[in-house]
Amino acid sequence: MSVQQLMVANCPRCGKVFQKNLRNQCSDCSRSMDSMLTSSLEFLRKNHRSTNIQFSEATGVSHEQMHTWIKEGKLLLSDYPNLNYPCASCSKPIRGQKLCPDCAYRINRDIRELKEKDRSFQPLLREKQTASAGGFQIRERLSGV
Repeated sequence: MSVQQLMVANCPRCGKVFQKNLRNQCSDCSRSMDSMLTSSLEFLRKNHRSTNIQFSEATGVSHEQMHTWIKEGKLLLSDYPNLNYPCASCSKPIRGQKLCPDCAYRINRDIRELKEKDRSFQPLLREKQTASAGGFQIRERLSGV
């Protein structure tokens, strides 16, 4: 006979105890977020060319919440040409991906440089391993040396 446990947690927004769900919020906070999103979408339908600042001031929604909605796909940037969110590395405003082109280029360049350093280091590492191992190696036996 097993006893089922009730999965509860504290709401990250208001601190109330609630039964865990997919939203990770209590029902009151979920309803308030839904109404904020609905009113925000209504504002954007009427003012689809508004900027982040205009949107935030008119609706009372924080920039962080707006960025969360964009990341979750609740606000589509394709519908609103003047909205954006920050680059994950430098916080420059972008409209797609996670990184701005400059940061993406810099990271790719750094990765290429690290790979080149690793390639130039590999032969030295192999020589050191064979020299320090000493004795008879199975590779030598198979190659006929």
